[in-house]
Amino acid sequence: MSIIISFVHYSNATLNIDAYFLFGVIIFILLCGILIFQYQIWEEEEYSKNKKWLKWKASAIKSNKSDLSSFYPGLKK
Repeated sequence: MSIIISFVHYSNATLNIDAYFLFGVIIFILLCGILIFQYQIWEEEEYSKNKKWLKWKASAIKSNKSDLSSFYPGLKK
């Protein structure tokens, strides 16, 4: 038993930041930036496509004093 234990190598483990870790961090940050930028583009496109409908909905809410039961019959009780 003492022979098996004598061959166990103990080392002081250290945390090294190597090139692959840095490349991974850079790629991750770039992907997050691209996704955030793309999401903003999608939101602007969504708003520009539905601008007329949003204006109509806002005017309908103002004219009906936020009573949308005539537009959404399922909301009536």
